[in-house]
Amino acid sequence: MKKICFLILFLFLSAVSHSQVILSLDDDSVYIDSIAKVTKSTKSDSLKSLYSFRLSKLYLMVQDVKKSKEYLAQANRLKSKFPFLNDIAVYYNSSSFLEKGDVEGFEQELLKANERLKKYYNTDAYRLRAVILQNYGIMQQRRNNEKAYMKLLINEAIPVAKRSRDYELISGLYKAVAIIFMNTGEREKAGEYLNEAQKYIERAIKKTPTLAESRIETYIINAENLVELKHYYDAGKTLDKAFSVLKDFPESNLNDSYFYSEGLYYANLNKSSEALESYKKGIQSAQKHHNTIALNRLKFAEYEVLFKLRNYKKAKANLDYLLENTDIIGDKKNYYNEMAKVYNATKEYDKAYYYSHKYNIINDSLNNTKFKTEIVELEAKYKKAESEKKITLLQSQNEKAALMVNNNWLNSVLFAVLSFLLFLTVLFLWIFNKNQKKLSIQKEINHEQELKAFENKHKLSVSKALIQGEEIERKRIARDLHDGLGSMLSSLKIHLNLSKKENIETINNVDTLLDKSIKELRNISQNLMPETLLELSLEHALRDLCAANSNSVTKIEFQYLIKKSKLSKNDEIMIYRIIQELLNNALKYAKASQVLVSCSQNKDVFFITVEDNGVGFDVAEAEKKNGMGLKNIKNRVEFLNGKLEIDSEINQGTSAYIELTVIKENQENEG
Repeated sequence: MKKICFLILFLFLSAVSHSQVILSLDDDSVYIDSIAKVTKSTKSDSLKSLYSFRLSKLYLMVQDVKKSKEYLAQANRLKSKFPFLNDIAVYYNSSSFLEKGDVEGFEQELLKANERLKKYYNTDAYRLRAVILQNYGIMQQRRNNEKAYMKLLINEAIPVAKRSRDYELISGLYKAVAIIFMNTGEREKAGEYLNEAQKYIERAIKKTPTLAESRIETYIINAENLVELKHYYDAGKTLDKAFSVLKDFPESNLNDSYFYSEGLYYANLNKSSEALESYKKGIQSAQKHHNTIALNRLKFAEYEVLFKLRNYKKAKANLDYLLENTDIIGDKKNYYNEMAKVYNATKEYDKAYYYSHKYNIINDSLNNTKFKTEIVELEAKYKKAESEKKITLLQSQNEKAALMVNNNWLNSVLFAVLSFLLFLTVLFLWIFNKNQKKLSIQKEINHEQELKAFENKHKLSVSKALIQGEEIERKRIARDLHDGLGSMLSSLKIHLNLSKKENIETINNVDTLLDKSIKELRNISQNLMPETLLELSLEHALRDLCAANSNSVTKIEFQYLIKKSKLSKNDEIMIYRIIQELLNNALKYAKASQVLVSCSQNKDVFFITVEDNGVGFDVAEAEKKNGMGLKNIKNRVEFLNGKLEIDSEINQGTSAYIELTVIKENQENEG
């Protein structure tokens, strides 16, 4: 029963508020009592009835349901002699259908009231019609028919409201349209309607119990949208307008949404401490007013700032609260995703995986629910179409019967047959032509797809040949260097050692140079084709690579999370080259003090993660330049049917995540 009463209240106040919380600035009872006194003192039954209808709505606003029903009963007793009052009574009495749970009956009463009031051309009639149309639109919105609600507002409610010259009402309707655009992310369009809403609310001077609240709420919503549009100067000015009034009402629940917008403003200006202070005040206000919706918004906004500041402990506490106090599945899905990000940032990967898994479960469930809903909607449309066909068929039969009575039966039958044959001919030609066009378009699409597939296959073949050729050439050069030049240098060193007695100082210098040359030769040979990779395993080769590249400036940590891995030699070489290239980039450009290299495997998928805490870079800009290092990595990843994801921000470090499709050694041998 409480939910139904709240819905009635929300609908009656819908023209001046977008939230499901009754906004209050100060005590409106004085204003309402003054109208009650006028109602009691007037001798005119028509005025007494009109004021009683209005009082029933006003007492509902202050949640005095008992007095609301008393004045509604009094208005109904006095209305019978006055046509206009009888017609507006349809609207005021429509709430009784909601109390009984009859939503369709309520909607029909709204439409009935609107039709009755169309014959009147006074401001009261126009004002009521605008409110009625919006209430009907809200019922469509509750059925997820957002487009119907918007059309009703723009095409009917707003034009009618403008005739009433009730600027507060007009502002509320513009604001309702803006909120629909905000919910769909169309901020520019929302800004246009919010500007209109602010213009009208600032022109409103007629005293009502909701005027001040409507004005402040409009400023707050407009400021929030201006922040999202990055119009920070205008957002600041608009917030100042709201604060100039709100500062005198610290207990008002309008502070809940004001501090949210103010915090958003500071957060976007990177003033994190001021943003956190605003969110703190908003949270305290929302808790005091038991405003769950505002509290959850504030908690999540505060979390985003805390996460940005890397205060993961407090950020996690906010998410824990939101998960515990949220029943909306879509919101929970979002919070699970954010929790996975927090644990990933704190390198608690098992917990990050746990929340990612919960996110995926809900996401799959929502998609499945959406699919089922679409099926139900399609079935309903099909049934409706079938019903319309039956009605059309019955009408056609009645018409034919009438023609048979009034005209010659034979002529009618012949005419009907000829008409039907002509219709079939035209229909056949139309369907044939349409199918031919579809076939032609489909052939073009298939041809383009085949060309694209062939081009991709050709590119992959070329890349594969180049990579294989490169590895063969590396092996040859490494072998030649080791077997040829390496042996020659070693032999030369032996001869020099035998000749030391003749010129010891010169021989020692040459001996030192030979040692350096042999060492450099071994490094070059190792880079071209590491012996540990050929003779031992990928793990030993990568561990040697990380150890060789670690130095006093940069520490490289290596994790190999695979117990037994039987990869083909080609895949091992490819993986080694990818990690070698990523390490080269990190050491050359990142200026990092720590680098993490991690390898893991799940069946035929090999995972590589390389992270550093360096200076970072602009990924989009790097992809435009298309440097050889990044290009080589991409080619090798594509060669293994893999996926590459690089996440980097300036001064925030760089993370590279790679998934590769690998072939086990025994499979390669069988092939």
